Amino acid sequence: MNLEDDISNIPENEIHFKIILIIDDILYVLKSITTILKEEGYFVLTAKSGQEALGLLNKYSPDLVTIDMKLPDISGLQLLEKINKLELKKKPKIIFISANYDKDEIQNILKQNVSNYLLKPFKKSKLIEVVKELIGNP
Repeated sequence: MNLEDDISNIPENEIHFKIILIIDDILYVLKSITTILKEEGYFVLTAKSGQEALGLLNKYSPDLVTIDMKLPDISGLQLLEKINKLELKKKPKIIFISANYDKDEIQNILKQNVSNYLLKPFKKSKLIEVVKELIGNP
C-alpha cells in the first residue's frame, strides 16, 4: 500500500496537510516543482496528462493545482474548463505555469478562476511565495 492509497481513506476533516497536484508532461519540470514543494512540507501528487489529472482531482480534492499550458492530450485551458465543471468537495486554487509570455493570453487566463500565472523559468522563491500566499503553510 502506498501513501496515495492511505490518504484516500482518511476522512477530509482529519487530513492535516495541504495537497498540491502538479500537472506537467515534462519530467524534469515535474520533478523540480515536486522537490521544491515537498521540501516545504506539502503533500504532492503529479500528473503528466489532463486525463490523469482529472482522475487525481476527483480522488483527492487537492488544495492547489499547477497546470502547464501544453499537455499531450489536452491544452491547459481545456483542462481548466473541465476542472471548473467538476463537482469537487472543494475548489482548488489554480496556478498556470507556462513559457507563454503573451500578455493578452495571460490576462484571459487570469479571468478564468486562475489564482496566479508563473512564467517559466521561475525562481524557486517565487513559487514558494505564491503557494504560501494561496493556501498557507503546509
